[in-house]
Amino acid sequence: MSQVKKQFRFAAVSEPDEIPRRSGKNIQWYRYLTLPANVTPAPEGTVGTAIPQQTATVTASVSEYADYSSVSTLADEVGIDPIVTNHSTNLGYRAGLTVDTIVRTEFDANLSSVSLGTSGTYASVFDLRKATALLRGLDVMPREAESFSCVLHPYSVFDIQSDNTAGGFIDVMKWANPKAFIEGQSQSDGSIGEVGGCRMFTTTNVGTSGTAPNVLYNMYIVGAGAVGRVSLSGSGPSFVTNPSVVGAPGEDYPIKVVRGGPNPSDPEGMIGAFVSYRFVFVAKTLDSTTFRYKIIQADAQIV
Repeated sequence: MSQVKKQFRFAAVSEPDEIPRRSGKNIQWYRYLTLPANVTPAPEGTVGTAIPQQTATVTASVSEYADYSSVSTLADEVGIDPIVTNHSTNLGYRAGLTVDTIVRTEFDANLSSVSLGTSGTYASVFDLRKATALLRGLDVMPREAESFSCVLHPYSVFDIQSDNTAGGFIDVMKWANPKAFIEGQSQSDGSIGEVGGCRMFTTTNVGTSGTAPNVLYNMYIVGAGAVGRVSLSGSGPSFVTNPSVVGAPGEDYPIKVVRGGPNPSDPEGMIGAFVSYRFVFVAKTLDSTTFRYKIIQADAQIV
């Protein structure tokens, strides 16, 4: 029987980087600080004063994450299903969800500085336009073309679809891809269209606050350079978005299968196989002076 699984979205809206092996576990990002305008005319025949160039530094340290599962020889021999393959798929999903949650947790870590409420009871197109306008007002650039990325819960999508105010859902035909938004997520990149300056991606793996029935679901409006994700070269995870492929045979994900058998630690060969993953990874906010994303906290009318 099939499983219900969360979509992995947060790594896809972060900035990728990698550190080489044998160079330590710390990574540093450097960013030049912008210079103000100079409105003072230069005096004729006089050498001016050199302008100092300053930089901001962000530092993070990668950590390793690992798990394993074992399959008994008897279970492998008598199982009706391909038990080792299924263990691999299940563990792969755990690994993918771990990566997605680590990145999402980094976004949530700055909630008090980036949080926005809704203009009405529930999320609306106006709220998305407000968030993108606030980001543009801070000179934050969109992530792709003219669009910011928005990661949100399906319940929040329902509320935006139900927005019947002027400039809301009634303007659906002005969106870049209204068919995808109306009929569901596209097969290419998982987006469900654009609205309010945001290219939208759905997942249930969003941060929440409060308790039922008053749960607030986080909506993440992300600009360029908001949060970075860093892997150790050769030991990083794969940043897939489809949970159905992680751990599957032939897929690019760090799931290792080691067949057992008699050995010094298991002389009788009772363990038929081990399935494991290990990766080295970190997520880090890249600019805490000007946060390059907003989080809208919204109640959901559907629950």
